[in-house]
Amino acid sequence: IVHPFSYKYIVREIESKIIIHFILLLQEGQKSVKLIIMALFLNATSSLPYVLAQTLLKHADGTSGDVTLLSLTTALLFLCAFFLMNNPKCSHFVKSAEHIVTSCLGKLETLSEKLLLICASGIVVRWFRRRGDLKHSSAPSKSKVEFRRQTTSIGRFSLKSETATNPLLVTFFAALANEPGKNLDVDEFQTMWGERVMRKHERFRSRVCEWDNRFFEICPIDYDDYVMLSPHSSTYRTDLQRRIEGMLTTKLDVTEKLWEVRLSKGELGSSGAISKEKAKKLRKTKPTYTEETLCLFRAHHVLADGVSMSVALGDASDEANELNGKLLQKIDERNEKMKQRSVLQVIIAAFQKYILFFLLGSIKALAHQFWRMWTSSNPFDEILSNSSIPAGRRSTTWGDAASVDEVKQIAKLLAPHATVNDVFVSCVTAAIEQQLIEHKQLVSTKLKRNDESNLNDRNSNITIPSHINVVIPVHLNGGILLPGQSLGNKIGGFVSQVPAKMPFSNATSAARLRQVSASLRSGKNTPAPLISWMMAKFCSDYLPETVAQTAILKGNAKAVAVISNVRGFPFRVHWMGRPVEFLCAFLPLPPGIPIGVVVQSYAGELSFSIDADMRAVPDADSFAGWMMEEYDRLRTEAGLEKVQ
Repeated sequence: IVHPFSYKYIVREIESKIIIHFILLLQEGQKSVKLIIMALFLNATSSLPYVLAQTLLKHADGTSGDVTLLSLTTALLFLCAFFLMNNPKCSHFVKSAEHIVTSCLGKLETLSEKLLLICASGIVVRWFRRRGDLKHSSAPSKSKVEFRRQTTSIGRFSLKSETATNPLLVTFFAALANEPGKNLDVDEFQTMWGERVMRKHERFRSRVCEWDNRFFEICPIDYDDYVMLSPHSSTYRTDLQRRIEGMLTTKLDVTEKLWEVRLSKGELGSSGAISKEKAKKLRKTKPTYTEETLCLFRAHHVLADGVSMSVALGDASDEANELNGKLLQKIDERNEKMKQRSVLQVIIAAFQKYILFFLLGSIKALAHQFWRMWTSSNPFDEILSNSSIPAGRRSTTWGDAASVDEVKQIAKLLAPHATVNDVFVSCVTAAIEQQLIEHKQLVSTKLKRNDESNLNDRNSNITIPSHINVVIPVHLNGGILLPGQSLGNKIGGFVSQVPAKMPFSNATSAARLRQVSASLRSGKNTPAPLISWMMAKFCSDYLPETVAQTAILKGNAKAVAVISNVRGFPFRVHWMGRPVEFLCAFLPLPPGIPIGVVVQSYAGELSFSIDADMRAVPDADSFAGWMMEEYDRLRTEAGLEKVQ
């Protein structure tokens, strides 16, 4: 069966015919099946091999066999050979054709034994299973059914660039409100996550192959290894902070599992996941909600990026169809606008895209990147090297910031073209300046006391530079995952030089915001995110691990912080009928960068999280306080009153 060079709808139709034919073979009593599919147009996200394996398990008892998807080159050769063998006019080519077919089959047998991908477009599935061995709601056993999918280049890059003290783990929590005795328990979570997320996204049923990290493999799901019931946080915020810091710094064995979640239940607002102010307000509006369920997740970056994880959380919600409908509506609106453009507008847009943006923009982006790599310095390097705190310790916090509408209004009033993200990048830079001032004052105090136990501090020369570098991650699909797309790592980024210390003592917060906005806009108007993604892909695919780690350190250009903006759900969602009151994600720190900040929106409200190296930021709560002080100054300068 040959896949045509056509669109996905035709491909899906042909895949359906393959499955129907396969079932007919089984119903005819076939006990051994070898199915060869010549995939001339089969993308890497096709679910055909796994569907075939599942079909066999449902319709056959004691059947063995294998499915082989050929790569383009082998498929064409195989197709030509079959044509020659079955065409009477080409009888003198039959012996050659038979030799080609035999060689192809022999090659396939060798590859099947190793269970490897055949080139880029092929997947091998091999099984031997009796019907009685299949358990309900479980993936195929590793020893019986094996299915491998290629990992993304950025996913492999995260495996290469992490260290023992800095594993690249995305940690996040969802806090649910519920009535007494109606907490989300382990069984309900398994049903919800299994039916809504794992069935749709096979990566949640996968692990990294132990013998080759270029591949995922479908693995059996023992929920006891993935979903755990934990005691609820005993001290407001403090205990939850300790748990989050532990999950961020404890390595996850990706050859066993890629994610895990811990559930706990207690009084509403007791853990600090839902703030006391929100809990008080919720008790007034919904008096029956007196308890909370906390779902604390962590997942390795090889599984997916933050946008993909957000999509998975949306799929787990009761409003999943509504969220997908809104996304499709936006896509249709955008396509409609594209259709309304005139021929002249299309030509101008193509010129801007390919000449101005890609060609000239790439030259500008690369020039800025190399200049910053060789001329910038990180003022925290001195602090990290002289700190008595062991490497790997983290300082974390989270909190509510403001409404999305208020932040947009502040940006509009104080800086033309400024965005929500620009406002909070400006707040972070002000907090970084204050953190450096505090370190400098601490060193000065020790020197005045003539503390002989801190000789390293005696030699410290902490300076507050006029500018610092920050990394801004950018999702290459615009922060969305299109219907039909698989989870992945479509993350690029760019380094931007922003003010740390304003040149004048009487400089306003609005002046800082305008400088930050102009600098970020300069980076956004170049293909720097795409270039960084391509460079990371190259390092992952072709460079040794040690070289890849050096490359990412150089590529960060001595950046002080990475600041990410995550677009959440526009309205409040529910899990199994329980409202999700608060969602919060923590950024894994890239190597060499001591501070990570996430600004996230949910139901019209903005919140933030901080994950920092404790040597650089000993108290994340103080750092958050400096951020919000700068935000209050921006609100005041914009002439807005604080909403209580």
